[in-house]
Amino acid sequence: MHDATSPRPQLRLAIAPGVASSYLAALLALQRAEEPEVSMEFNEVTTSDLITGLYKRRFDVGLSLKQVSDSSLKSLSIWFEATALATPLRYPLLRQQSIRIDELKEHSVFRWKAEYSPLLDQYLSSMSSTERPNVHHVSSFEMLLLWVAAGYGVGISSRSRIETASQCGICTRPIADGPYEVITHLQRLSGQTNLVADRFELRALRVAEARKA
Repeated sequence: MHDATSPRPQLRLAIAPGVASSYLAALLALQRAEEPEVSMEFNEVTTSDLITGLYKRRFDVGLSLKQVSDSSLKSLSIWFEATALATPLRYPLLRQQSIRIDELKEHSVFRWKAEYSPLLDQYLSSMSSTERPNVHHVSSFEMLLLWVAAGYGVGISSRSRIETASQCGICTRPIADGPYEVITHLQRLSGQTNLVADRFELRALRVAEARKA
């Protein structure tokens, strides 16, 4: 219980684009239920601003899809989300129960660049030729849905996002090869002494375990 005579505990959280929203919502709900006395400060930032903010101690914890190799930062992979294929209704690929990435060479593929998946994006980059580029980057998941639902091609995103948007006139198919995953990393300064951040980190891992069950 928080002592009313002492400063209210605070957690300054930085969130980079693309972080899995269903996992994050579950984590924040758990944080609010178990430590309602902690004041939460939310900062939506780019990945580079997140790292700079951690170095300068403007943020206590960062969540991003890009892992940082730096001994002064602790980077913990906490959430793993499988990707899937979003297709328009009545699309030829729907005859298949699952689709390999190399089967998309003759199709327009839409990707939300913020939803970083290293292995997947490397494969797509090698598949898209300069003579006939078929991978198109969009500014948001909503724009990906727009192009797919309108029938201009297929989209690749985290499966949970696609399934949540199934009412938007799209279908979901698993990707047969891979696995191609979107990984959320929790980042903090190495050696940081912050009990509130320690407990937040443990809750993030609990959310991951609960999703596996």
